[in-house]
Amino acid sequence: MKIERTSVIISFVLFFCISAFAQDLNQLEWLNDLDSKSTATYGDAVKIFAMQTSGRSSSFKADSSLLEKSGIALDGYSESENLSRGMLAKMTARYLDLGGSLMYMISGAERYAFRACVAEGIMRGDGSENDVISGPELVEVLGRVSEIRGGDNE
Repeated sequence: MKIERTSVIISFVLFFCISAFAQDLNQLEWLNDLDSKSTATYGDAVKIFAMQTSGRSSSFKADSSLLEKSGIALDGYSESENLSRGMLAKMTARYLDLGGSLMYMISGAERYAFRACVAEGIMRGDGSENDVISGPELVEVLGRVSEIRGGDNE
């Protein structure tokens, strides 16, 4: 499990390193710092999804606008709010257009988005959608998302 997590993190960091020459190195420092945070925030998720979507990040407002246009952003959360597994799952389900859960497709609720992400192997099922997620967990999930999205032929 530790080796798998490490390889996912390394592949995710390498993904950003390849494009680092065209980006601000502060984003790589931020990603490194994120990997040591005990609690991730909604702002962290917005930034990392913006990086995943467009290859770069700017301000929370600009990133939120980008994600809103893509249908990934969540309503009603502030930048500094602790990130729950349900919030991350809902953003992930929107980004990957997950439709594997009938209840998620009907309700769009974070609870069912979390279950859909667990069913797809994107998130671990050893907790609930209300659990606060750490920085390393956020990086791990986005590593899996990156692998899945990388397999798509867009």
